[in-house]
Amino acid sequence: MVCEERMTATTDTQGIEFSTPRRRAGRLPGFAYLTVAPTLILMVVIVALPLIYSLYLSFNSTNPITKRWIFVGLANYTKVFQSADFWWSLARTGYFSLLAVIGTTVFGTLFALVLNERFAGRGFLRSIVLLPWAMAPVSIGVLWSFVYAGNFGLLNGLLHDLGLGRYATAWFGDGFRALNLVALTQIWNQAPLTTLMLLSALQSMPANLHRAAVLDGAGPIKRFLAITLPWLKPTLLFSTIISTINAFMTFDIIWIMTRGGPGSATMTLSWLGYLQSFQFLKFGEGAAILYVLTILSLACAILYFFVLSPRRPKAAAAGTGEDTALEVVRARPAMVVMKPRIRRRIVSAATAKTLSRLFFRFSIVAIFVWSFLPVAALVFISLSPATDLIRTPPSIFPSTLTFENYRMVLMAEGTANVQAQRVPISLLNSFLIGSIVAVLNVGLGTFAGYGFARYAGNRFFSISLWALLLTRMVPALTLVLPFFVIFRSLGLIDTYPGMIIAYSTILMPLAAWMMKTAFETVPLSLERAALVDGCSRWTMFRKVLVPVVRPGIIAALIFCFLVSWNEFLFAMILTSTPRTQTIPVVIAGFLNQARFYEYGPLFAASVLAILPPVAVTFFFQRYLIQGALSGAVKG
Repeated sequence: MVCEERMTATTDTQGIEFSTPRRRAGRLPGFAYLTVAPTLILMVVIVALPLIYSLYLSFNSTNPITKRWIFVGLANYTKVFQSADFWWSLARTGYFSLLAVIGTTVFGTLFALVLNERFAGRGFLRSIVLLPWAMAPVSIGVLWSFVYAGNFGLLNGLLHDLGLGRYATAWFGDGFRALNLVALTQIWNQAPLTTLMLLSALQSMPANLHRAAVLDGAGPIKRFLAITLPWLKPTLLFSTIISTINAFMTFDIIWIMTRGGPGSATMTLSWLGYLQSFQFLKFGEGAAILYVLTILSLACAILYFFVLSPRRPKAAAAGTGEDTALEVVRARPAMVVMKPRIRRRIVSAATAKTLSRLFFRFSIVAIFVWSFLPVAALVFISLSPATDLIRTPPSIFPSTLTFENYRMVLMAEGTANVQAQRVPISLLNSFLIGSIVAVLNVGLGTFAGYGFARYAGNRFFSISLWALLLTRMVPALTLVLPFFVIFRSLGLIDTYPGMIIAYSTILMPLAAWMMKTAFETVPLSLERAALVDGCSRWTMFRKVLVPVVRPGIIAALIFCFLVSWNEFLFAMILTSTPRTQTIPVVIAGFLNQARFYEYGPLFAASVLAILPPVAVTFFFQRYLIQGALSGAVKG
């Protein structure tokens, strides 16, 4: 037995001992509330209160020099709504988000369908597909900025090498084209997340559904429309909402690639709110703009939870993956009932099979090129001499390969390159902050996840979970403004505690939700058996449940570490010295004062910034797919 503690027991008429609860029927144990209390209290302190403070800011006019506050009511909102810049930014945000969501969904679905099939090297390709998502958005912005650079960018270099130099152009010279290129970069970065979600859903789909359809004479397209698509619908709805929120909140990529330009062609609401708050120091107007963005984000979340959320029987809500699958099959009997029909073939069966095989292999190659080629280009750029990076006409082939750029950032002591000297300490800061934040949030999230999974039918836990998830829909910019004001008065600017608090606003809902779905896969019978054996609830949780959900804990730790490592906005606003600056901030600092001889160190630092998340992705790809999102997509 794993338990030493004994509960009050009694004996039934057959002499068998069973546990007698000390509480009245229908009343939840105190342990249930203790599991979620730390998380809820923390989120009230670090999210709810700053949001209220941000709302208060939006009703005031502030002078950062005299530190005078004047209450102006709705005047800031009136001024914002009367601004043409606001409405143009809103329109760009809508267009950018629509393009990004459609592209992310289409590419993510196609990738998931291919990666769900069996073929040699499937595990390796799954890891490759995750690379764009694992990379920091700052590194992605640096990479694609150089690809589209007008004078010596990689795209123009490729055109010159192919003898098509006449088509070379300043790709960011046209505002509308620049907005579309930034959206394409967002798609490249976010599509792997959709792939993860859909792939985990596909792997949980019972194989007998397709086998029955094949026996009924259904072709691939018919099976996809009648079986696969209905099965993926809940996950597609969830991933669409996540993609929309991420598109609304896009800041890092825009900051690196265009900074809202050319002119204001790529100025979205998030960028406009940043300019008003931290460039023009109009905290009131900036807070008003960011609150509008928050309302848009929350509206999307509410739309998902109340309108688009699939309805499931309560009995299946806390069941295993197999239980859920059976419910879907029972709910959609038409999915596996196909009317056999005679199909007229345009080509022979052998030819169709050959073409299908060739198309599948082409898809594998295309996915590899899409995911890996830009990353490989970044590595080759970092190994190129500084003179190759600015030569005209440009070429994608370096004259030679050198490690000088890496030497400049790893052994920069005594050099004139200030940013290069900050790279080693910033890598250490990123690792320490990421590790601390991941352990802290997953630790609390494990307790909260158990409470939300086991007592989801209780109104308090249901409302608390929804409130917790809604905080994930709050744009980071809305929180970073009150954090900046409050932390400055408390002396938390440029400190580890300040960074940990800020990062937890993003990671706590993620960790709690992932652990909730992990606990939902554990049968209740295991918990009851431990209690019957004499375990206290704490001992049962620690010695029985935690070992069972260890894969989910590992997955949550990986996700939280990756998000923390790649975070840019909080680190940029809340740090000011190398003492706590993380690697994304240092990379961005190269762009503020880059001269031609600093491009090489910039790309070398970008490669060093992606090495830890890439290594984690390769080694723990199985956990990322099976341990985390396999449960998350059920919601």
